[in-house]
Amino acid sequence: MNVKVEAKLREIGKKSVLKKYRNENLIPGIIYGEGNEGLKILIPKIQFHKDYKKTVGEVAFFNIHVDGKEFNTFIKEKQIHPVTREFVHIDFMEFHKGKEITLKIPFRYIGEAEGTQEGGQLEILHRELEISCLPIDIPEEISIDVSELKIGDSIHFGDITIPENIETNMSEITTLVTVRAPRKEEVIEVEEEEVEGEEAAEEGEETKEETKEESSDQAPE
Repeated sequence: MNVKVEAKLREIGKKSVLKKYRNENLIPGIIYGEGNEGLKILIPKIQFHKDYKKTVGEVAFFNIHVDGKEFNTFIKEKQIHPVTREFVHIDFMEFHKGKEITLKIPFRYIGEAEGTQEGGQLEILHRELEISCLPIDIPEEISIDVSELKIGDSIHFGDITIPENIETNMSEITTLVTVRAPRKEEVIEVEEEEVEGEEAAEEGEETKEETKEESSDQAPE
């Protein structure tokens, strides 16, 4: 998915300046590319949030227009506010046709696992894959069918087929998804001997109380 972004240049400043930008609904960012230290930019927050939400779960490219130039980029790293979940800062990486890039693409799990119908729980361990390839070879996603998984079954990275012309460092034995058995409720069993011991102790206490009461009744006037 391609997203057009209108940005403007920003000057290098202190943290207080960055805070001022954020209060003005602007997201500080930087575009990295070959042969430069990084182009510092400002992005309109409201519009970018709207556009970004449309890309969730997909491979997204951002065509950034700034200072009369266009940069074809993807998000390399982003900082998110822990409370508001809004962007604090974004690092973009420029790419060019014919040159290999490294980025992450999503796994898409499809189907309903057979084991979940028997009470099992589907557990997804990996939701994305880091790959290296040419821009033209970037897949939108990698689909994984989980419908035949029974309780105790798993799918490992070596079990799936990935597109040609892409490279990854993920090990073939890496577990991507599994169906775990339902958790059994723990039943605490009390030993009969312990119960009997407690009952005997209670009876002993009652006997003592009765003896005291009888002694009190028989006391001389």
